[in-house]
Amino acid sequence: MRNIVILGSTGTIGQNTLEVVRRNRKKFRITGIACQKNREAIASQIEEFAPKYVYTEERDISFEHRFSGTTFLYGEEGLEEIATLKEADIIICAIPGIKTLKPIIAAIKKKKTIGLATKEVLVVAGDIITSLSKKYGVKILPIDSEHNALFQALKGVKKKDISKVYLTASGGPFYGMEKKRDISLDDVLAHPVWKMGKKITVDSATMMNKAFEIIEAHYLFNLPYKMIDVLIHPEAIVHGMVELTDGTIKGIFSFPDMKIPISFVLNYPRRNDCCWQHIDFGKAGLLHFYPVDRKEPWFLLALKAIERKGSFPVVLNGANEEAVSLFLKGCIRFEDIIPLVQRVVDSHKYKKDISIEEIILIDRWAKDKIRELAGDKK
Repeated sequence: MRNIVILGSTGTIGQNTLEVVRRNRKKFRITGIACQKNREAIASQIEEFAPKYVYTEERDISFEHRFSGTTFLYGEEGLEEIATLKEADIIICAIPGIKTLKPIIAAIKKKKTIGLATKEVLVVAGDIITSLSKKYGVKILPIDSEHNALFQALKGVKKKDISKVYLTASGGPFYGMEKKRDISLDDVLAHPVWKMGKKITVDSATMMNKAFEIIEAHYLFNLPYKMIDVLIHPEAIVHGMVELTDGTIKGIFSFPDMKIPISFVLNYPRRNDCCWQHIDFGKAGLLHFYPVDRKEPWFLLALKAIERKGSFPVVLNGANEEAVSLFLKGCIRFEDIIPLVQRVVDSHKYKKDISIEEIILIDRWAKDKIRELAGDKK
Protein backbone atom coordinates (compact mmCIF):
# COMPACT_ATOMS: atom_id res chain seq x y z
CA MET A 1 0.00 0.00 0.00
CA ARG A 2 1.48 3.34 -1.08
CA ASN A 3 0.56 6.37 1.06
CA ILE A 4 -0.12 9.58 -0.85
CA VAL A 5 -0.28 13.23 0.15
CA ILE A 6 -1.86 15.61 -2.35
CA LEU A 7 -0.96 19.29 -2.16
CA GLY A 8 -3.82 20.84 -4.13
CA SER A 9 -6.46 18.15 -3.83
CA THR A 10 -9.37 20.18 -5.20
CA GLY A 11 -7.65 21.36 -8.39
CA THR A 12 -7.57 19.54 -11.72
CA ILE A 13 -4.48 17.46 -10.92
CA GLY A 14 -5.68 16.72 -7.41
CA GLN A 15 -9.07 15.54 -8.60
CA ASN A 16 -7.50 13.37 -11.30
CA THR A 17 -5.13 11.89 -8.72
CA LEU A 18 -8.08 11.01 -6.52
CA GLU A 19 -9.76 9.34 -9.48
CA VAL A 20 -6.67 7.17 -10.05
CA VAL A 21 -6.74 6.23 -6.36
CA ARG A 22 -10.49 5.59 -6.55
CA ARG A 23 -9.83 2.95 -9.25
CA ASN A 24 -6.93 1.38 -7.28
CA ARG A 25 -8.07 1.25 -3.65
CA LYS A 26 -5.96 -1.80 -2.87
CA LYS A 27 -2.73 -0.10 -4.00
CA PHE A 28 -3.05 3.46 -2.75
CA ARG A 29 -4.16 5.26 0.40
CA ILE A 30 -4.76 9.00 0.73
CA THR A 31 -2.87 9.99 3.88
CA GLY A 32 -3.13 13.77 3.54
CA ILE A 33 -4.81 16.40 1.42
CA ALA A 34 -4.21 20.13 1.21
CA CYS A 35 -6.60 22.76 -0.07
CA GLN A 36 -6.87 26.51 0.29
CA LYS A 37 -10.48 27.18 1.26
CA ASN A 38 -12.94 25.10 -0.79
CA ARG A 39 -14.70 23.66 2.26
CA GLU A 40 -17.45 21.89 0.32
CA ALA A 41 -15.03 20.06 -1.96
CA ILE A 42 -12.62 19.11 0.80
CA ALA A 43 -15.47 17.87 3.03
CA SER A 44 -16.53 15.53 0.24
CA GLN A 45 -12.95 14.27 -0.11
CA ILE A 46 -12.61 13.67 3.64
CA GLU A 47 -15.85 11.69 3.67
CA GLU A 48 -14.79 9.52 0.73
CA PHE A 49 -11.06 8.97 1.34
CA ALA A 50 -10.76 9.47 5.12
CA PRO A 51 -7.30 11.10 5.11
CA LYS A 52 -5.67 11.22 8.49
CA TYR A 53 -4.35 14.75 7.88
CA VAL A 54 -5.98 17.74 6.18
CA TYR A 55 -4.46 21.16 5.49
CA THR A 56 -6.51 24.30 4.96
CA GLU A 57 -5.08 27.78 4.53
CA GLU A 58 -7.00 29.24 7.46
CA ARG A 59 -8.34 27.52 10.53
CA ASP A 60 -12.07 26.85 10.76
CA ILE A 61 -12.90 25.24 14.10
CA SER A 62 -16.56 24.59 13.26
CA PHE A 63 -15.47 22.78 10.09
CA GLU A 64 -12.89 20.73 12.02
CA HIS A 65 -15.55 19.57 14.50
CA ARG A 66 -17.38 17.82 11.65
CA PHE A 67 -14.49 15.35 11.30
CA SER A 68 -13.38 14.18 14.71
CA GLY A 69 -10.93 11.55 13.45
CA THR A 70 -8.98 13.99 11.28
CA THR A 71 -5.92 16.05 12.25
CA PHE A 72 -6.18 19.53 10.75
CA LEU A 73 -3.18 21.65 9.85
CA TYR A 74 -3.09 25.23 8.64
CA GLY A 75 -0.74 28.12 7.91
CA GLU A 76 2.77 28.01 6.47
CA GLU A 77 4.01 25.54 9.09
CA GLY A 78 1.03 23.27 8.50
CA LEU A 79 1.73 23.00 4.77
CA GLU A 80 5.31 22.00 5.50
CA GLU A 81 4.15 19.49 8.12
CA ILE A 82 1.74 17.72 5.77
CA ALA A 83 4.43 17.56 3.08
CA THR A 84 6.77 15.75 5.45
CA LEU A 85 4.47 13.25 7.15
CA LYS A 86 6.40 10.22 8.33
CA GLU A 87 3.92 7.76 6.80
CA ALA A 88 3.81 9.47 3.37
CA ASP A 89 5.51 7.70 0.46
CA ILE A 90 4.84 10.20 -2.32
CA ILE A 91 3.94 13.89 -2.29
CA ILE A 92 1.87 15.12 -5.23
CA CYS A 93 2.68 18.80 -5.67
CA ALA A 94 -0.20 20.45 -7.52
CA ILE A 95 -0.69 23.87 -5.88
CA PRO A 96 0.05 26.61 -8.46
CA GLY A 97 2.72 29.20 -7.76
CA ILE A 98 5.66 29.09 -5.36
CA LYS A 99 3.66 28.51 -2.19
CA THR A 100 4.89 24.91 -2.04
CA LEU A 101 8.55 25.77 -2.57
CA LYS A 102 9.56 25.47 1.10
CA PRO A 103 7.33 22.41 1.76
CA ILE A 104 8.79 20.59 -1.25
CA ILE A 105 12.34 21.35 -0.11
CA ALA A 106 11.41 20.01 3.33
CA ALA A 107 9.89 16.89 1.74
CA ILE A 108 13.06 16.27 -0.28
CA LYS A 109 15.13 16.51 2.89
CA LYS A 110 12.84 13.85 4.40
CA LYS A 111 13.54 11.71 1.30
CA LYS A 112 9.95 11.74 0.03
CA THR A 113 9.33 10.93 -3.63
CA ILE A 114 7.92 14.00 -5.38
CA GLY A 115 5.22 13.84 -8.05
CA LEU A 116 5.66 17.30 -9.53
CA ALA A 117 2.83 19.10 -11.33
CA THR A 118 3.75 22.58 -10.10
CA LYS A 119 6.29 23.71 -12.68
CA GLU A 120 6.90 27.01 -10.86
CA VAL A 121 8.96 25.19 -8.22
CA LEU A 122 11.62 24.27 -10.77
CA VAL A 123 11.27 27.50 -12.75
CA VAL A 124 12.23 29.70 -9.78
CA ALA A 125 14.55 27.34 -7.87
CA GLY A 126 15.69 24.72 -10.36
CA ASP A 127 19.32 24.62 -9.26
CA ILE A 128 18.38 24.40 -5.58
CA ILE A 129 15.77 21.67 -6.08
CA THR A 130 17.86 19.49 -8.40
CA SER A 131 20.92 19.81 -6.16
CA LEU A 132 18.93 18.77 -3.10
CA SER A 133 17.28 15.86 -4.92
CA LYS A 134 20.72 14.51 -5.83
CA LYS A 135 22.06 15.06 -2.32
CA TYR A 136 19.17 13.16 -0.67
CA GLY A 137 18.68 10.60 -3.44
CA VAL A 138 15.10 11.72 -4.08
CA LYS A 139 13.21 11.04 -7.29
CA ILE A 140 11.32 13.94 -8.84
CA LEU A 141 8.71 12.38 -11.12
CA PRO A 142 7.12 14.86 -13.54
CA ILE A 143 3.34 14.82 -13.89
CA ASP A 144 3.02 17.33 -16.73
CA SER A 145 2.22 15.19 -19.77
CA GLU A 146 5.13 16.57 -21.81
CA HIS A 147 7.80 16.09 -19.15
CA ASN A 148 6.34 12.76 -18.15
CA ALA A 149 6.65 11.68 -21.79
CA LEU A 150 10.28 12.82 -22.00
CA PHE A 151 11.04 11.08 -18.69
CA GLN A 152 9.80 7.83 -20.23
CA ALA A 153 11.42 8.35 -23.64
CA LEU A 154 14.79 9.18 -22.10
CA LYS A 155 14.84 6.04 -19.95
CA GLY A 156 17.94 4.03 -20.86
CA VAL A 157 19.23 6.71 -23.27
CA LYS A 158 22.78 7.97 -22.78
CA LYS A 159 23.13 11.73 -22.81
CA LYS A 160 25.78 11.60 -25.54
CA ASP A 161 23.21 9.92 -27.80
CA ILE A 162 20.63 12.72 -27.48
CA SER A 163 20.42 15.16 -30.35
CA LYS A 164 17.29 17.06 -29.28
CA VAL A 165 14.10 16.73 -27.27
CA TYR A 166 10.71 18.04 -28.34
CA LEU A 167 7.93 19.29 -26.10
CA THR A 168 4.61 19.32 -27.90
CA ALA A 169 1.94 22.00 -27.59
CA SER A 170 -1.65 21.94 -28.79
CA GLY A 171 -1.33 25.62 -29.67
CA GLY A 172 -4.18 26.70 -27.42
CA PRO A 173 -7.49 28.18 -28.62
CA PHE A 174 -5.96 30.72 -31.02
CA TYR A 175 -3.45 28.67 -33.02
CA GLY A 176 -3.76 29.39 -36.75
CA MET A 177 -6.17 32.29 -36.18
CA GLU A 178 -5.57 35.91 -37.11
CA LYS A 179 -4.72 38.06 -34.14
CA LYS A 180 -7.61 40.14 -32.88
CA ARG A 181 -8.10 42.72 -30.17
CA ASP A 182 -10.35 42.55 -27.13
CA ILE A 183 -10.20 38.77 -26.73
CA SER A 184 -12.74 37.68 -24.13
CA LEU A 185 -12.07 35.49 -21.11
CA ASP A 186 -14.45 32.87 -22.49
CA ASP A 187 -12.43 32.77 -25.74
CA VAL A 188 -9.19 32.22 -23.81
CA LEU A 189 -10.61 29.51 -21.55
CA ALA A 190 -12.04 27.51 -24.45
CA HIS A 191 -9.04 25.16 -24.75
CA PRO A 192 -9.63 22.71 -27.61
CA VAL A 193 -8.06 19.64 -25.94
CA TRP A 194 -7.24 19.83 -22.23
CA LYS A 195 -9.45 20.60 -19.24
CA MET A 196 -7.24 22.62 -16.92
CA GLY A 197 -7.40 25.33 -14.28
CA LYS A 198 -7.97 28.90 -15.44
CA LYS A 199 -4.41 30.11 -14.85
CA ILE A 200 -2.71 27.35 -16.83
CA THR A 201 -5.33 27.65 -19.59
CA VAL A 202 -4.47 31.34 -19.99
CA ASP A 203 -0.77 30.43 -20.01
CA SER A 204 -1.51 27.91 -22.75
CA ALA A 205 -3.16 30.65 -24.82
CA THR A 206 -0.18 33.02 -24.43
CA MET A 207 2.28 30.10 -24.80
CA MET A 208 3.93 31.14 -21.54
CA ASN A 209 3.07 27.69 -20.23
CA LYS A 210 5.39 26.26 -22.86
CA ALA A 211 8.10 28.77 -21.91
CA PHE A 212 7.97 27.48 -18.34
CA GLU A 213 8.01 23.90 -19.61
CA ILE A 214 11.23 24.61 -21.52
CA ILE A 215 12.82 25.87 -18.30
CA GLU A 216 11.48 22.88 -16.37
CA ALA A 217 12.83 20.44 -18.99
CA HIS A 218 16.25 22.06 -18.70
CA TYR A 219 16.38 21.25 -14.98
CA LEU A 220 14.61 17.90 -15.02
CA PHE A 221 16.82 16.41 -17.72
CA ASN A 222 19.97 18.53 -17.38
CA LEU A 223 19.84 19.63 -21.02
CA PRO A 224 21.11 22.88 -22.57
CA TYR A 225 18.43 25.08 -24.13
CA LYS A 226 19.79 24.44 -27.63
CA MET A 227 18.67 20.82 -27.26
CA ILE A 228 15.09 21.70 -26.26
CA ASP A 229 12.52 22.51 -28.92
CA VAL A 230 8.75 22.83 -29.22
CA LEU A 231 6.36 21.51 -31.86
CA ILE A 232 2.74 22.52 -32.28
CA HIS A 233 0.74 19.30 -32.33
CA PRO A 234 -3.00 20.10 -32.30
CA GLU A 235 -4.16 16.52 -31.74
CA ALA A 236 -2.20 16.24 -28.45
CA ILE A 237 -1.56 12.52 -28.98
CA VAL A 238 2.26 12.71 -28.95
CA HIS A 239 3.36 14.36 -25.72
CA GLY A 240 7.13 14.37 -26.09
CA MET A 241 9.85 13.09 -28.40
CA VAL A 242 13.56 12.41 -28.15
CA GLU A 243 15.66 12.64 -31.29
CA LEU A 244 18.82 10.51 -31.09
CA THR A 245 22.08 11.20 -32.86
CA ASP A 246 21.55 8.33 -35.33
CA GLY A 247 18.30 9.87 -36.57
CA THR A 248 15.99 7.64 -34.50
CA ILE A 249 13.11 9.42 -32.75
CA LYS A 250 11.38 8.01 -29.68
CA GLY A 251 7.94 9.38 -28.93
CA ILE A 252 5.38 8.79 -26.18
CA PHE A 253 1.81 8.54 -27.44
CA SER A 254 -1.32 8.49 -25.29
CA PHE A 255 -4.84 9.81 -25.17
CA PRO A 256 -4.83 13.40 -23.77
CA ASP A 257 -5.89 12.53 -20.23
CA MET A 258 -3.93 13.62 -17.16
CA LYS A 259 -4.87 10.43 -15.33
CA ILE A 260 -2.39 8.57 -17.55
CA PRO A 261 0.80 10.41 -16.44
CA ILE A 262 -0.54 10.55 -12.87
CA SER A 263 -1.03 6.77 -12.88
CA PHE A 264 2.51 6.36 -14.22
CA VAL A 265 3.91 8.47 -11.36
CA LEU A 266 1.89 6.77 -8.61
CA ASN A 267 2.87 3.29 -9.83
CA TYR A 268 6.50 4.06 -10.73
CA PRO A 269 8.70 2.10 -11.39
CA ARG A 270 5.97 -0.42 -12.23
CA ARG A 271 3.08 0.01 -14.64
CA ASN A 272 -0.55 -0.64 -13.88
CA ASP A 273 -3.25 -1.95 -16.22
CA CYS A 274 -4.90 1.10 -17.75
CA CYS A 275 -8.61 1.62 -17.38
CA TRP A 276 -8.48 4.97 -19.20
CA GLN A 277 -9.19 5.62 -22.85
CA HIS A 278 -6.78 4.06 -25.35
CA ILE A 279 -5.78 5.42 -28.75
CA ASP A 280 -7.33 3.68 -31.73
CA PHE A 281 -4.85 4.47 -34.51
CA GLY A 282 -7.31 3.14 -37.06
CA LYS A 283 -9.58 6.05 -36.17
CA ALA A 284 -7.10 8.67 -34.99
CA GLY A 285 -6.59 10.20 -38.43
CA LEU A 286 -3.68 12.41 -39.37
CA LEU A 287 -1.26 13.76 -36.76
CA HIS A 288 0.15 17.19 -37.50
CA PHE A 289 3.37 18.82 -36.31
CA TYR A 290 4.42 22.41 -36.92
CA PRO A 291 7.60 24.19 -35.80
CA VAL A 292 7.43 27.26 -33.58
CA ASP A 293 9.40 30.43 -34.10
CA ARG A 294 12.22 30.46 -31.55
CA LYS A 295 12.18 34.27 -31.83
CA GLU A 296 8.69 34.52 -30.35
CA PRO A 297 8.76 36.59 -27.11
CA TRP A 298 7.73 33.64 -24.91
CA PHE A 299 10.47 31.43 -26.37
CA LEU A 300 13.15 34.11 -26.00
CA LEU A 301 12.10 34.67 -22.37
CA ALA A 302 12.48 30.96 -21.67
CA LEU A 303 15.93 30.78 -23.24
CA LYS A 304 17.09 33.89 -21.39
CA ALA A 305 15.80 32.45 -18.10
CA ILE A 306 17.89 29.30 -18.63
CA GLU A 307 20.94 31.30 -19.65
CA ARG A 308 20.85 33.89 -16.85
CA LYS A 309 19.18 31.94 -14.02
CA GLY A 310 19.24 33.77 -10.67
CA SER A 311 16.49 36.37 -10.28
CA PHE A 312 15.46 36.35 -13.96
CA PRO A 313 13.12 33.31 -13.95
CA VAL A 314 11.73 34.35 -10.55
CA VAL A 315 10.67 37.73 -11.93
CA LEU A 316 9.39 36.11 -15.13
CA ASN A 317 7.23 33.67 -13.19
CA GLY A 318 5.94 36.17 -10.62
CA ALA A 319 5.15 38.84 -13.20
CA ASN A 320 3.30 36.39 -15.41
CA GLU A 321 1.32 34.96 -12.50
CA GLU A 322 0.11 38.39 -11.44
CA ALA A 323 -0.60 39.53 -15.01
CA VAL A 324 -2.75 36.46 -15.60
CA SER A 325 -4.53 37.08 -12.30
CA LEU A 326 -5.33 40.66 -13.37
CA PHE A 327 -6.63 39.42 -16.72
CA LEU A 328 -8.88 36.86 -15.01
CA LYS A 329 -10.25 39.69 -12.85
CA GLY A 330 -10.93 41.84 -15.92
CA CYS A 331 -8.31 44.46 -14.98
CA ILE A 332 -6.20 44.13 -18.14
CA ARG A 333 -6.69 42.80 -21.67
CA PHE A 334 -5.39 39.44 -22.84
CA GLU A 335 -2.99 41.13 -25.26
CA ASP A 336 -1.49 43.15 -22.37
CA ILE A 337 -0.15 40.08 -20.54
CA ILE A 338 3.13 39.39 -22.37
CA PRO A 339 4.10 43.09 -22.89
CA LEU A 340 3.59 43.78 -19.18
CA VAL A 341 5.64 40.74 -18.20
CA GLN A 342 8.40 41.81 -20.60
CA ARG A 343 8.49 45.31 -19.09
CA VAL A 344 8.85 43.98 -15.56
CA VAL A 345 11.57 41.52 -16.55
CA ASP A 346 13.48 44.27 -18.35
CA SER A 347 13.18 46.70 -15.43
CA HIS A 348 14.23 44.43 -12.58
CA LYS A 349 17.58 44.57 -10.82
CA TYR A 350 19.21 41.27 -11.77
CA LYS A 351 20.94 39.17 -9.14
CA LYS A 352 22.73 35.92 -9.96
CA ASP A 353 22.96 34.06 -6.64
CA ILE A 354 19.73 34.06 -4.63
CA SER A 355 18.41 32.24 -1.57
CA ILE A 356 14.94 30.81 -0.97
CA GLU A 357 14.07 33.87 1.13
CA GLU A 358 15.18 36.17 -1.69
CA ILE A 359 13.10 34.19 -4.20
CA ILE A 360 10.00 34.94 -2.14
CA LEU A 361 10.88 38.65 -1.92
CA ILE A 362 11.67 38.93 -5.63
CA ASP A 363 8.42 37.17 -6.51
CA ARG A 364 6.53 39.68 -4.38
CA TRP A 365 8.35 42.60 -6.04
CA ALA A 366 7.48 41.32 -9.53
CA LYS A 367 3.79 41.05 -8.65
CA ASP A 368 3.75 44.52 -7.11
CA LYS A 369 5.43 45.91 -10.23
CA ILE A 370 2.87 44.31 -12.53
CA ARG A 371 0.04 45.88 -10.51
CA GLU A 372 1.80 49.25 -10.65
CA LEU A 373 2.21 49.11 -14.43
CA ALA A 374 -1.31 47.79 -14.93
CA GLY A 375 -2.62 50.73 -12.89
CA ASP A 376 -0.76 53.12 -15.17
CA LYS A 377 -2.57 51.63 -18.18
CA LYS A 378 -6.03 52.53 -16.86
